[in-house]
Amino acid sequence: MQLITVELTGSKSLKALQNLEQKDLIRIVKEPELNFYALPGEIISDEDFRSWIDYSENSATLSMNESKQLWAEQKKKLQKLIR
Repeated sequence: MQLITVELTGSKSLKALQNLEQKDLIRIVKEPELNFYALPGEIISDEDFRSWIDYSENSATLSMNESKQLWAEQKKKLQKLIR
């Protein structure tokens, strides 16, 4: 996602931008928020974002070896489903 600020010079320019928005090529932000997060999606508050980070940091973790083992098992199951 890239963010630009545009100053419109007339009503025809607004109409042109609205046409691009209707084609899902751009999104016009009515009230821009300066604190954007990296991924697009539903807007979340700073408090919810911080809570999500805290939850992630306090969640259980796996070692690399455990992770590789679990993935190998899952990969076998998926391959069986494909065949």
